[in-house]
Amino acid sequence: MSTVPIPTPIPTPSARALIAEAHAQAEAAARAAAVTIRELTEPSDLGAVAEVFTRIWALEPGQSLMPTGLMRVMAYEGCYIAGVFDDKNGDRLVGAATGFLASDVEPCGGIHLHSHITGMLPEADGRHAGFAVKLHQRAWALSRGLRRITWTFDPLVRANAYFNMAKLGADATAYLVDFYGDMPDGVNAGQGSDRLLMSWALDSARADAAANGTRNEPENEESLLSANQVLLSGIAPGMMPDPAPPSDFGGPLLCATPAAIQDLRREAPELARRWRFALRGALTEALGRGYRITGFTRSGWYLLEQDLDQDLDQGLERDEENERR
Repeated sequence: MSTVPIPTPIPTPSARALIAEAHAQAEAAARAAAVTIRELTEPSDLGAVAEVFTRIWALEPGQSLMPTGLMRVMAYEGCYIAGVFDDKNGDRLVGAATGFLASDVEPCGGIHLHSHITGMLPEADGRHAGFAVKLHQRAWALSRGLRRITWTFDPLVRANAYFNMAKLGADATAYLVDFYGDMPDGVNAGQGSDRLLMSWALDSARADAAANGTRNEPENEESLLSANQVLLSGIAPGMMPDPAPPSDFGGPLLCATPAAIQDLRREAPELARRWRFALRGALTEALGRGYRITGFTRSGWYLLEQDLDQDLDQGLERDEENERR
């Protein structure tokens, strides 16, 4: 019995233009960061990636986030494995990113790229190499007919929240409680593994604007603070989280994150754990009330707004139930 191959869709002229622009944006970001990003397939290169991840996450001997053999199979089967090489220091590997193809939950939803692990060594700090990697992933995915990239990150880490939402223009779609279980590495051990799930619409106007350097920052922070529309406060360094749910859940809300959570985990682990539970409680309560996380401010606040589509759906459900009665 023969198998009929599924034809690959031919990109339209507009799709080809988007792909070409995405590659140009990725190359410009890599030049600005003085790095070269390239796909890796050979075991020796993948072994170097595994070592970089070991250093970044301070793993114990014998531990591995991404074994070389697994990455070899992933690369062979067309998944995303890329290395970040330092143009200033003899083409030395200073970071890496791995991702796999994932099936959308919706029926006939298609395939997207899930970016699983991305990390940079301290040598790449301050050069925006992470931004260059995400644009490289975007161009890679668009070239393969993919329109979305997902990933998870720790909602306590301000820098990552700002990067994902303000600098990339990605959407937070779910709060995942203790998603990875216990993570016995040198960064997450004993701190739980709550994550926000991000979804990046690669062909959206917001993603294109972000690739050209436009930030997506909330503009109503001061007015919300003045009106005390705050779910959780404690924004200053060393402060305890202070739950303060507003009496009126009808409008936009702000939710604080801790300053320098990485330092807290080393120097005050119990305070870091308090922040984990406080942020979990505040965000999951708001999401349960029909809110969405729609932005993140430079100073460390999540912006939440009501999901009007969900409110409408719930209203229609109530109307239908009333009719049945």
